[in-house]
Amino acid sequence: MSRMGQSPLISNRRLNAAGVMVLLLVAFGACATKTATAPPSLKVGVGETVITPSEPTRMRGFARAQISTGVHDDLHARSLVVEDTKGETAALMTVALCGMSEDYLKAIREGITAETGIKPENIVVSCTHTHSGPNVGATPSTFNKEEVEASIASLAYRTFLVEQCVASAVKAWENRVPGRIGIASTKVLELGRNRRRLLYGGLHPDPEVAVIRVEDARGQLLGVAFNYGCHPSGIDWHNTLFTEDWPYYAIQAIKKQVGQEVWVAFYQSAEGDIGVGYSAELSAVGVDMPVRTYWYVEHKGNQMAGAVLAALPGIATSADADVRVAAARFDYPLRTEYPVSVEEAEREVADAKKRLAEFEKVPELSATRRADEVRVELFQAEQKLRTAKRYFSGAERPATRSLEQIAVGIGDAMFVTFPGELFSEIGLAIKEGSPLEKTYVIGVTCGPGGYLPSAKEFLEGDYEVNGSAYSPLTERFCVESSLDLIKRVAVAQADKTAK
Repeated sequence: MSRMGQSPLISNRRLNAAGVMVLLLVAFGACATKTATAPPSLKVGVGETVITPSEPTRMRGFARAQISTGVHDDLHARSLVVEDTKGETAALMTVALCGMSEDYLKAIREGITAETGIKPENIVVSCTHTHSGPNVGATPSTFNKEEVEASIASLAYRTFLVEQCVASAVKAWENRVPGRIGIASTKVLELGRNRRRLLYGGLHPDPEVAVIRVEDARGQLLGVAFNYGCHPSGIDWHNTLFTEDWPYYAIQAIKKQVGQEVWVAFYQSAEGDIGVGYSAELSAVGVDMPVRTYWYVEHKGNQMAGAVLAALPGIATSADADVRVAAARFDYPLRTEYPVSVEEAEREVADAKKRLAEFEKVPELSATRRADEVRVELFQAEQKLRTAKRYFSGAERPATRSLEQIAVGIGDAMFVTFPGELFSEIGLAIKEGSPLEKTYVIGVTCGPGGYLPSAKEFLEGDYEVNGSAYSPLTERFCVESSLDLIKRVAVAQADKTAK
């Protein structure tokens, strides 16, 4: 299938794409000539554990402080393990949380490696980014202040979380059987909307869905996974029940058709500017919106399920897909300037407060969309003021941030990770620049998190941009770093094939 659009950031990459393609043709040629009846040679395994807190816990998402009051649906850690004929193994885990730090990643990797022998750098741990899960902060050892510990999940739960994540991957490892795997693409046009361009139609720049089909040696379906960029934050901040949000409904609808015993998982992609159809700013100021309900979220989940189920029968699987992994750390450039000073931001806050007070004097105006717009202005001004105070505090500002990225090749498909919230246009640019047609992004892997907006959006400002630590130059850096990892995997695979 052809990609949507053409990014100006990748024109230089296109010049040497032919060279990389030669390597890929060598690497994947053997797989392409195998027949569908070839005996299984790779091993596949899936695992799932429940990570729902058993006690009331402060929730994370929407910068809120509510304590959970119950469970709408359980939260899970889900893992897929793929081992090729040469013993190269990759573990892909997705955890139904808003985010996790690298401290968690280290602890989870150590536990998995100790039990399975899988190399730490071959273990990917990502989060779905649900906004209706517990606030887990970092690892227990990071928090030694009483006031901080009081605001996050308990030490007992954080320990339990690590154990359950490890158990998810260990189950997948222990459940390995000779099998087959296939990865293909479909599209979902109406689930995710570009929340920064809702007045312009809100079209998702990259509605592609990667669908993974996992079978045993007899062709029996073992698992289904889908990778797509969209916030699982359809339920708003008034909700105090744990839920995986729209992915829950998608998973349940898929299971209803393929069997409850089949493992089904969602892997987040580049979702920084994509939601189910509401404004992030209006959400932040507490505007009541009819789309922020369970019935609407179920509708969104069913949209994904329908697309996955339609694509599933046509996905060809292979018994001899190779596994290739490249991991590296990159120093991402951070902001070198901020658009407003503390004084300017203070004036913006004062002006917005004054305008809002005028609206609230008149009851019939207070509940209008015009008043909501002023509330958004105040929210944005206060956000800029907080960020400006940090930026101009006098403390030394690092020029870069070290981030881990991983490229995982499985057969003729490639997954590239990012530890934060990429804007969808950046994910699309990575796909456009890759010599592999089946290139996908796994976002919100363990790390510092935060939004990485596309360069042009820094001219627009607003919520995601005003709070971002990154530079307008970072988009190009991210695309180039991701493509560099893809090339490393291609070269390594070509060398392996030649041997």
